[in-house]
Amino acid sequence: MRVDRIVAVGMLVVPVGATLGGDIIFTDITAECGIDYYYDSPDNSIMSQGHFFGGMGVGDFDQNGADDIFFPGSGTTNDRLYLNDGTGHFTDVSEAWGLVDIHIGNGIGVADIDNDGWLDVFVASAGEIGVQGGQPGGYRVYRNQQGTGFVDIAVEMGLNNITPNDPQQPTFVTPGDFDADGDIDLFYGTWQPVNGGNRVFQNNGDGTFTDMSEAMGLLSAFNISRGWSSTVVDMDEDLLPDILWVADFHRSHYFKNTGTGVFEDLAGQNGTNEDENGMGGVVFDANVDGVLDWFVTSIYYDDDENGHQGNALYIQYADHQYLQLAGPYGVADSGWAWTSCAVDFDQDGREDLAVANGNNRKEEFRDELQSLFQNDSSGVFYNVASTAGITLDCAATSSASFDIDLDGDFDLVFLCNDGDVTVYRNDSINQGSWLQVNLSGDPENGIAPFGLNTRVEATVGNQTLVRYMDGKSCYGACGPQTLHFGLGDADIIDVLTVKWINGDVDVFKNVAVDQVLFIDPDPSGCNILEGDLNMDCVIDGFDLGTLLACWGACLEFPEDCPEDLDGNGIVDGADMARLLNNWTN
Repeated sequence: MRVDRIVAVGMLVVPVGATLGGDIIFTDITAECGIDYYYDSPDNSIMSQGHFFGGMGVGDFDQNGADDIFFPGSGTTNDRLYLNDGTGHFTDVSEAWGLVDIHIGNGIGVADIDNDGWLDVFVASAGEIGVQGGQPGGYRVYRNQQGTGFVDIAVEMGLNNITPNDPQQPTFVTPGDFDADGDIDLFYGTWQPVNGGNRVFQNNGDGTFTDMSEAMGLLSAFNISRGWSSTVVDMDEDLLPDILWVADFHRSHYFKNTGTGVFEDLAGQNGTNEDENGMGGVVFDANVDGVLDWFVTSIYYDDDENGHQGNALYIQYADHQYLQLAGPYGVADSGWAWTSCAVDFDQDGREDLAVANGNNRKEEFRDELQSLFQNDSSGVFYNVASTAGITLDCAATSSASFDIDLDGDFDLVFLCNDGDVTVYRNDSINQGSWLQVNLSGDPENGIAPFGLNTRVEATVGNQTLVRYMDGKSCYGACGPQTLHFGLGDADIIDVLTVKWINGDVDVFKNVAVDQVLFIDPDPSGCNILEGDLNMDCVIDGFDLGTLLACWGACLEFPEDCPEDLDGNGIVDGADMARLLNNWTN
């Protein structure tokens, strides 16, 4: 076990309350935030199933410390990139970044494909709108030019033409590292399985990719799957990433990594074959027992006895063994549900669920309200969307959650099929404390960029909270690359444990709350712990003396007062306590 240090920035951006179970409140800030995108879905004459199109990708593409957002072109528009200036205001830089082509885009993936430290974008696309049913060769891989623009390299990487016979209905491109070798592999999905659009491409590490779908034992399942979404997660902590694949009509798939290069589909054997018409999947710890669970969105009819029983919540009670408990947990019914985000919006220590709903082609689901399930302390979720201010009624086919305004809590964005993008700021009251964790990678030692496949645990008292970096992929959406913890009334994290997929473990004790951490897995590097004022990787008398010499108010330039560890404008006993918590033994 390795014990390293960490970089801490953005301490105590805003004060938050110290009570559990705060009221979740959202404010629609679309009109003022600068995002004005309308996704004009292609009609039936062009794309027979265009009603399920529309995605988004979240990431800090220009590395200014604030997450940006990417939307796919709709066939009448180009792709759109909105950069965040750090205050929650966005600017459309699409043309300046080279996003000028018109094409029919759908699901978005975000990851660093070439290990250069910059986030790239992958777009599932049916090509130009002039070809009925789509055009071969439409998929896109946008390489980030170090924060100045995008260049499409899909052709040179051999990733533009996934379904050469008929590219109709592309659904997703999910980045993941299934073989845990430190580089990004790609998972492609389609709603038309007969065309071979469900595929896994292994990164060869030299800019080329190999189709491994058959070698991995996935092809027979793929050939009957109408793929909607996927994610790569080590569900049992054996350091072998598994693949969770959500599919329409035919059941979803649960591919266990056997460690031999072949994956075994356990769906039908482990309790995860009960969702019908699954669309989006998200992995999180629903019951806060330290074990990862799986939530799958679907369609709910009150009077349908032959299917359409709604969402599935698979609670893991043993390694790769589940019970489907969406009904008892209160999350079965969210109408025609496409995608979801698991986020602790009130920061009480329990992750909640935001679900994007609606279908313009079904009268009973047209103009449907979005769902927001608050995770109650009793172990049940309640839909609080209306009281929380989520009043959006549309066919929302994609959603994402990230810290738009850098105040610590996570906000919400919905994309509507044949509708506008809507942005909600999290203004919840009586929130708990929080922690955000950003991970870097070490590809040479088997850790993919931005820490993909890393498990982070925060222990407070006798409770351990778990977050997993899977790229935050769900139906149509991907990102952010930040792990968020709500911490209730905690004022210190007793132990923060980072479990890298290569087997290394980092342990940090007495970690302050209300801050953003950057954690580096490279043992040759020097990560700076809070209180290491001279940044020599040791917290000792020199650091304490420096703090004491600056005792009192930071009057002239508070932002240049590193001794003010809690960011309240005064160097006092609270700052000294934070420094002493990390004293080097």
